[in-house]
Amino acid sequence: RGIRSRLCERGFKVHHAHVPFAASAEERANELKQETRRALRETGAERLHIIAHSMGGLDARRMIVDCDETAGSIASLTTIGTPHHGTSFADVALAKGGGKIVDTLSGYISLEGFKDLTRPTCAAFNERAEALEAENGVAYQTWTSAEPDEKSVFLPMRPSWRIIQREEGENDGLVAATSQAWTGELRGKQGAAKKVAQRRFPFDADHWNQIGWWHPNRWSRADGVFGVKAKIEDYERQVGAIYLEIAESVSAIA
Repeated sequence: RGIRSRLCERGFKVHHAHVPFAASAEERANELKQETRRALRETGAERLHIIAHSMGGLDARRMIVDCDETAGSIASLTTIGTPHHGTSFADVALAKGGGKIVDTLSGYISLEGFKDLTRPTCAAFNERAEALEAENGVAYQTWTSAEPDEKSVFLPMRPSWRIIQREEGENDGLVAATSQAWTGELRGKQGAAKKVAQRRFPFDADHWNQIGWWHPNRWSRADGVFGVKAKIEDYERQVGAIYLEIAESVSAIA
C-alpha cells in the first residue's frame, strides 16, 4: 500500500511484478523471469534489485537458482516475511485434509503454491540451492517481523497465528520469525561463504502490515476518529520508511 509511490517520490525506478496467485513456485518463478526481462528492457538497466514479500521471496530465489541468465541480471534480493524454512501452518493444514482442497480447486485456481510452503519442501530446496546462492553475484538480505498480540493480528490470520505460535513460536500470522530470517551465512562447495544481512522491523507487524496495510483492530475506539487517522498515517509512514531504507541500502550495489 503506497510503497511504490513513496519510492518513486525519492527518485527510485520501481516496477511491480505480477505472478499467478498461489501457483506453484516453479510456475511463479517462470513468470517472474518474464517480468524481470520486461523491467530490464524498459529501464535499459544491466541489473535489478528485487524486494520480495512473502512467497515472492521463494519465487525470486528459485528463479535466480534455476536460471543462469536471470541470475546475472539481479544485483540483490531483499525478502520480507518470506517463509524460507516453510511454515507449520502449511504442514498442519495439508495433514488435516488441506491437500484435498488444493486438488479439488485445481481446475479453477492453482493452489499448488501452498504445497511448496511445507517445511520439508523448503528444506529440500534450501539444501539444493545453498551452494549456488553462496557462489552467485547476488547480495541477499532478509527482513523479519512478528505480532506478539493475537488481538492485533488481522482477523482471518488468527487461526494460523495460533498454529504457528504453538509449533514454532513468534510469527506474523503466516510465517514464523525464524523462517523469515532464513540464515546468516550461505556456504558453497568450494569454501565460498556469503553473509546474509538479517534485519527486523522495529515495531510489531503482521504479514499484512508488512506491505503497508493496517486493520481497525490494531487501535482502540477510544482513540476517536482523528486519533485513529493519525495513528494510521504514522504507521504507514513507518512501514514506508523501511522500504526506503531497503532501497537506499542496495542502491550502492552495482
